[in-house]
Amino acid sequence: MRNPLHLAPPTQPPTVDLEAEADLARCGALKDYWYVACRSPELTGKKPLARTLLGLNIVLFRDEQGRPAALRDRCLHRNARLSAGDTFEGKLGCPYHGWVYDAGGNVVEVPSLGPSQRGEVLDERGHAQSGLTVEPCKLGRLQRFETREQDGLIYVFMGGEASSARAEPFRVPYWGHPDWTVYFMVTRFPNGVTNLVENFMDVPHTVFVHAGWFRNRVRKRVPATVKRSGGSVLVTYKQDQDAVSGLGRLFNPRGLPLVHTDHYFVPNITRVDYMWGEHGFVINSQVTPIGPTDSLVYTAISFRLPFEVPGRLVGRALAPVIKWYTTQVILQDVEIMRVQREGLLNGPGGGVFKSTEADLLHADIEAYRRWLREGGQGPGPGDEERDIVFWI
Repeated sequence: MRNPLHLAPPTQPPTVDLEAEADLARCGALKDYWYVACRSPELTGKKPLARTLLGLNIVLFRDEQGRPAALRDRCLHRNARLSAGDTFEGKLGCPYHGWVYDAGGNVVEVPSLGPSQRGEVLDERGHAQSGLTVEPCKLGRLQRFETREQDGLIYVFMGGEASSARAEPFRVPYWGHPDWTVYFMVTRFPNGVTNLVENFMDVPHTVFVHAGWFRNRVRKRVPATVKRSGGSVLVTYKQDQDAVSGLGRLFNPRGLPLVHTDHYFVPNITRVDYMWGEHGFVINSQVTPIGPTDSLVYTAISFRLPFEVPGRLVGRALAPVIKWYTTQVILQDVEIMRVQREGLLNGPGGGVFKSTEADLLHADIEAYRRWLREGGQGPGPGDEERDIVFWI
């Protein structure tokens, strides 16, 4: 049953408050989820890595067992950035006065205090004997954040104890599957999370922003169903003859019907599936907020070609070509997100949107994120399933 957006307007129009969404102190329950901090290969164990999540600077490094650790990126001594220092034996050293921290945020060495601070036993040459446990100093502890490493990504939880997380880290589609090829793209976008996930779920913009690369304007009626439930928004497009240009020809040489779905998961994740039978490609984007209009997007492209040979993935050989193509498409989105950002920052009224029936899925996304930003108390937006129609 049709249920377009021609509803009674609220007393105050809902807004997308990007500043609050990207502020750890004001983002409400948005902080109660895992966010990608980096790809696993980026954290080598040789140097610390600086990241900003929800407006807060953190430093990542690997402990003695190679596990990721995340601390506040600010030394307790004189507040120098620890990410400018060094790692050694699973610990982190400040570049200013050499204070050393373990993975728990404990100060375990202050060079200016000499060896007695650590209970060291010196040999006859004045060298500390090896094999002794380094005990924490009584100088405080840096704020520590829980980490999780899975599917080639390192996640950080900014909401306190990991046991309070509202969901587990998202699983990358087809990661480790023997018949699929998966690669990552990391892109810095000049916009906030809400606007980005809406862009990644949006079909009407593709015929303008990606004309010739991904879709062409055909003036065709597109029916779809929007289902909002359980913290997700699923859009199923009802077009047996739908097609994408460019990359689509490689994946569908036989002209099979395309099954296209867009799926949003709170608070910051999208999954877009283009499937022709048992082959196709899946675009999974996880957005990490840096600031109000600054985000890092970790995009996993998973694909299976129709001419794959079992045990010998042709897609791995073609991955550089496909990656070049998807990079061009993503860069087009980067540019249009910059253009939107310029409009948002151009005087008052930014973040108050006018919507049509084609934007129903965006309204659902905004409803979920607004509910979480305001604390996420109670049942949240109710489950609904509605039909929409738009033209491309």
